[in-house]
Amino acid sequence: MIPTKSNSPGAHMNFIGNSLFSPPVDGSLGGLSSSTLHETLLQPILEHMEAGVTVYGLDGNVLFFNKAAKHFGMSEPINLHEQTYGSSAFYHPDGITPVAFEELPSVRVLCGEIVNGQELWTQPSGKAVSILVANGKLLTQVSGEPVGALIVTHDITERKWAEQRLEVSEQRYKSLFEHNPDIVCWLDLAGKFLNLNPAFEVVTGYSLNDLRNQSFQQLLDREGVKRVLSMSRHTQKGVSDNYDLSVLHKNGTRIELNATVVPIVVNETNVGYFVIAKDITKRKETERMIHYLAYHDTLTGLPNRSLFQSKLEDSLLHASHQAQPLAILFLDLDRFKYINDTLGHSTGDHLLTQVAERLRDSVGPHDTVCRLGGDEFTIILPGMAHDEAMHFAEKLMQKLISPIFLGNQSFVVTTSMGISLFPQDGTDAETLIKNADTAMYQAKEHGRNNYQFFCPELNIALAKKMMLEAGLRTALDHNEFQLHYQPQYDHEKIVGLEALIRWQHPAYGIVSPLDFIPLAEETGLIIPIGQWVLEKACQQCVEWQQQGLPPVRLAVNLSMRQLQDKHLVTMVQQTLQKTGLAPAYLELEITESIAMHRLDTVIPRLQALQDMGIHISIDDFGTGYSSLSCLQSLPINSLKIDQSFMRNMSTNTSIVSAIAAMAHSLSLSLVAEGVETEAQLEFLRSLGCSTFQGYFFSKPISATECEWLLANLAAK
Repeated sequence: MIPTKSNSPGAHMNFIGNSLFSPPVDGSLGGLSSSTLHETLLQPILEHMEAGVTVYGLDGNVLFFNKAAKHFGMSEPINLHEQTYGSSAFYHPDGITPVAFEELPSVRVLCGEIVNGQELWTQPSGKAVSILVANGKLLTQVSGEPVGALIVTHDITERKWAEQRLEVSEQRYKSLFEHNPDIVCWLDLAGKFLNLNPAFEVVTGYSLNDLRNQSFQQLLDREGVKRVLSMSRHTQKGVSDNYDLSVLHKNGTRIELNATVVPIVVNETNVGYFVIAKDITKRKETERMIHYLAYHDTLTGLPNRSLFQSKLEDSLLHASHQAQPLAILFLDLDRFKYINDTLGHSTGDHLLTQVAERLRDSVGPHDTVCRLGGDEFTIILPGMAHDEAMHFAEKLMQKLISPIFLGNQSFVVTTSMGISLFPQDGTDAETLIKNADTAMYQAKEHGRNNYQFFCPELNIALAKKMMLEAGLRTALDHNEFQLHYQPQYDHEKIVGLEALIRWQHPAYGIVSPLDFIPLAEETGLIIPIGQWVLEKACQQCVEWQQQGLPPVRLAVNLSMRQLQDKHLVTMVQQTLQKTGLAPAYLELEITESIAMHRLDTVIPRLQALQDMGIHISIDDFGTGYSSLSCLQSLPINSLKIDQSFMRNMSTNTSIVSAIAAMAHSLSLSLVAEGVETEAQLEFLRSLGCSTFQGYFFSKPISATECEWLLANLAAK
């Protein structure tokens, strides 16, 4: 058997030597013999021909052969009586079946046949497979009497392999074209469709019949055409290019594609284009959702703190260049916490939504309304000086004081507003925000439901802030801080506890962490306070373990100032050694916005903590402005869905689902906080979330209550 490259015989080569080797009309070849042929003038020509030439006598003896014929194995005599043929072996084009004696070209010709394009495969000893095509006919005298047989053979090996390679290449191209899940289409130089694959119709709805000889511009709007033509300059110069673009589906909907355009170059000339495109519509939707989450408040749809900061800086830059005034209005809702606590978060969320809508309706097209968080809102008012800002605040207060109806109840919501002006109250965003915030506290001190312009000499809020700061400096020494713990559940089992600090101020009573933690951050007192919280919580956890209570992971929050502290890792390590708590039982939580600040320092510190065996979690996820790429780079173990999403689950379903999907794709565990209802719990479980925290299970409780709870669950 001959080794083969293909079982496909391909096309036969036509016999081109008939006219050259037809016998002379005078019959002089009738007595042809080896000696007489050597004397002919054709001898030198025949010897150097690439084609093999063999002349047989009627008895099968070889009268003449040239070098090529010998190389092809066509120089040995035929024994017609014994039906044998030299030592060469020939095979059919399948490379397996031997050619029978009666099928040999020479035998066929001597038996009266004309051989035209007979393909033979042969493998001379020690050589590669050769593919030959043989042509032959009888040599006759003028009278028609046969005198011998002429066989001409050509080596078509290279051509056959080239045909096979071309066929394989074409089959591969066809397979890649037709079975590719991505769009593949062929355009001419004018951008008209010449061919497209089935995936094109699946994605766009258009078939080849719809678009044949139609321009690609049919699928784009006017702006899309301009954009594609602008981005196609490289491709027009013969260089491939890649970019995202939007096309219109046959049904009119918009599809997002990532397209690679490859020029088709033949003989250094661009003759058309291949376009390979992937449908990235879902990816773009996810990116837009993530971007929306990063810069918008999920409850009201207003820009959040991050977008507010960016817009304010842009507005200040414009106001500075144009020498125009600008006003910042900072407001929050009076007694909103009371409404939220007594009537529930759902009612509070509805109120915030209604207030946001009224604020949005009160501003002009160049103004910006933002929700900073909770019940705090800000408004950027470009071009407004003192009097214009005053009139705006008065009209806004009148609009907001109108009753808000929620079901069978009506609410009158009043606001306290603070106003700072550019440039007299500050020339940078931070100063103006701070002064507007201070003015808002002035308004609250004046009885609420009013507005105040920033006034440094009457800054009551600043005085209170200074009193809190002074109190913070002695609170640790006076043992005014205490820790509460909120359990985290997996079904009925407590799997974690979050440590929460409380401050019992001698004058103000219980001070909210929202009031004193930012102040502690600003003054740097958060470092010793944070160290106290960590040590106290770790010590408590070890005591519970020593009592034989079920060991659980303890979560402690890290502030921005702590995370930026270069001694953080050392402090945590020393605390664990001092208290004896194993690192596996400690979880450090950082908020999303803190994690994204100064990544160059945050990532190494988090990595060092994680390498110690400490669990790292992103708290309040979905309220900050992290990007997917940044999130992937952080050494974290879990995400905590912010409790604000739980308060209005019906409108936040898609967002919570997206966060859960993101966590799963990044192999992060998922914790949901703020869970208050059975419906919320079941929905979160359907998303693959197994750890929960919230009033549905337990409010934050004291260490004594927590000890009792752990013991009670252990007994069960």
